[in-house]
Amino acid sequence: MKKIISVFLVILPLIANSAELSSSIYHYLKGLDRAERGLYREAIAEIENALKFDPSSSVLRTELGNLYMRIGELAKAEELLKDALAINPKNRMALLLLGGLYSVKRDSQSAKKIYEQCIQTFEDDTECYVHLASILLSEGKFLEAKSIYEKIAQYDPDNIIALYYLGRILAEMKDYKSAKSYFLRLLEIRPNFEMALFDLATLYEIEGETSKAKELYERILLINPSNRIVRNRMANIYVREKEYEKAIFEYEQIYQIDRKDLSLRVKIGLLYMEMGRFDDAIREFNLFLASNPKNHTVRMYLGHALREKGLLKNAIDEFSKIPPDADEFLIALRNLTILFIRAELLDEGIEKLKTYLEKAKEKKEIYVLLSLLYEEKTDYNSGIKMLQEALKLDPKSLDTLYSLGMLYEKSGNTDEALNCMQKILSEDPEHPDALNFIGYTFAERNINLDEAEAMIKKALLKKPDAGYIIDSLGWVYFKKGLLQEALEQILKAHELLPDDPTICEHLGDIYTAMGKYDKAIEFFEKSLSFEKREEKRKEVERKIKEIKNKMEKGS
Repeated sequence: MKKIISVFLVILPLIANSAELSSSIYHYLKGLDRAERGLYREAIAEIENALKFDPSSSVLRTELGNLYMRIGELAKAEELLKDALAINPKNRMALLLLGGLYSVKRDSQSAKKIYEQCIQTFEDDTECYVHLASILLSEGKFLEAKSIYEKIAQYDPDNIIALYYLGRILAEMKDYKSAKSYFLRLLEIRPNFEMALFDLATLYEIEGETSKAKELYERILLINPSNRIVRNRMANIYVREKEYEKAIFEYEQIYQIDRKDLSLRVKIGLLYMEMGRFDDAIREFNLFLASNPKNHTVRMYLGHALREKGLLKNAIDEFSKIPPDADEFLIALRNLTILFIRAELLDEGIEKLKTYLEKAKEKKEIYVLLSLLYEEKTDYNSGIKMLQEALKLDPKSLDTLYSLGMLYEKSGNTDEALNCMQKILSEDPEHPDALNFIGYTFAERNINLDEAEAMIKKALLKKPDAGYIIDSLGWVYFKKGLLQEALEQILKAHELLPDDPTICEHLGDIYTAMGKYDKAIEFFEKSLSFEKREEKRKEVERKIKEIKNKMEKGS
């Protein structure tokens, strides 16, 4: 370009027909030369000099408008382009520049009018159509944009932009079959068009054709190995397919592209957790936390990994680092409570949770979790006090009231437990657990058996597959002397809860009543293998002894 301009500047005086024209062309070409070198202010000065010699030139005004757009003086550019079109309404470049200027100013209505004017003037000018369609797309007018792109395709069947956006629009309209046909046609023309490859792969993913999607993603990665979006898509597919090693490979590749993105280490750590590689998971979470020590979510992941590794005290240390004002605090506290129980550190757990009460007395969950630790310690009275404090903070909590009733029952105060359950039913007459508790208690006392049966059946409407409620119904039948019906229900409960000591004991009682002593001993012994309470163990042992005595006397 520079060589051509230089030649023109040398020969211009020899070929010009007049001084005015020569001066106009001379300054015009100098302006183009300055613009080519990025000297836009100097270029403007030269073109303006050219315009003085040729004031009716639409071309010069267009070039000036273009230069003013380049330096960001849009008002001046708009004025010049309008003047250019007033002189020559068919000035294609002025139409395109003015349309682009309005698009930059986000004046889509004015831009559309200009592009429509361009199309009326140049009916087969696909560039005008492309600009108009892009505005319609930005406005969400997909059908109008689609018709424009279809016109472009009529004039130019191999127009890459038209084919691509027709595919995008049809995909947005969920016409995946037609969308794919446009993308495939485009890829025949330009096999390495990344966006088309990506969008076509996305459609295959949506339709569940994962293998085809992966093939296309791999093609993109051959073209652009640093495409982290595609690698992330690949990783997600591998995670869904449970090919965790391959997913980790993709995340590692993304990490090589962007080492500042430590969230990738967390994703890798979670995959190691899923694979049971807890040492690797612990390493990844620690790596992240070294730079982000206040990320409590990842701190919880680390606690879970340590727990699964069997390092209970280390897990306790990590969960303990999550402060009461963190969103994750209550979840961490529940995990801490479970860990203190598993590690048989009940006293330590109670002291730890009590320290939180000094900072967060308003959190009823702390009292509830303390009650669990006291319950595990069989200090039922202290547990009851904790739940009473929780109810002061939230008197309408039926869950807390139910837990209180259960602790009263364990402490031997069945009447107070029944009182709690009646309070629950006054608020929620269909509360299944309260109904079951009262019904079972009536059965245990051998009173109000018809009412007990009705209450338990009502509970089963809410929880039809709850083994402990099915057991209660069987126990009512047993108390009524309906042994076969009782056996059927409690066997069903045993299938659902095979490790429950009470259900096993009930089966032993039923088989004893039926005279099937071998089966009775079998289930009493199962009950003993699961039962932790010493008093209950002694009772079951007594039953086994009585049966064996009967069997000896019978023989």
